[in-house]
Amino acid sequence: SEMCIRDRYPEVYAHLRDLVGRLVNSPEIRYRDIFSYDQVKIIHDHEVLNAFCAPGGYIYVYSGLMRYLDTEDHLAGVLGHEIAHAELRHSSLRLQKEYGTQKLLDFALLATPVSLGQAVNASILQELVNLDYSRDQEAQADEYSVRYLADSGYACDGAAGFFAKLLEQGKDGGGPALLSDHPDSESRVRAIRKAAAEAGCNTTLQDASSWRAVQAQLPPQQGG
Repeated sequence: SEMCIRDRYPEVYAHLRDLVGRLVNSPEIRYRDIFSYDQVKIIHDHEVLNAFCAPGGYIYVYSGLMRYLDTEDHLAGVLGHEIAHAELRHSSLRLQKEYGTQKLLDFALLATPVSLGQAVNASILQELVNLDYSRDQEAQADEYSVRYLADSGYACDGAAGFFAKLLEQGKDGGGPALLSDHPDSESRVRAIRKAAAEAGCNTTLQDASSWRAVQAQLPPQQGG
């Protein structure tokens, strides 16, 4: 269960909270004191390359994504993208449009740690994971990811690394909801790198060995 992962893998959790803390310290973050960014949680599923941020700032990261990424900068970039959807109210707007205002109240379910086990199996989680953002919203979230990372010490074009790896492995278009109706990852990689160049922010990747040490501490697929 989720609680079991958090109790048994405290170093991984501490590391993830530290990463998110660095992102939400950005002066660009408006809802730092209102949203629950510190409540980041790992969903134990090694098959899923995804992460999402529910309305209210509850961040969920699949262990599959953490295992897949080569450097911590790439994870920071993806989480910056997801945080942007919450900060820019994209997630609330999409949910309201698709499910009505009442449904938004149901997302309080995701706010309490004890209900995560149930939530993972709930249709509501699928709805969150598969939120259909517009191309403009995705581009905006990519751009804000660069802004958030600019002050973090991470390579500010970190999000591009994730898409570039998917492209390299021919996985583009199959898999992560991040790519659902937006198969043009090449142009996203270009746009993210262009935004980073224009901002003049740091694009040097962190030393990967500390990230590999974190990955090695993730629970095994079975019985974790």
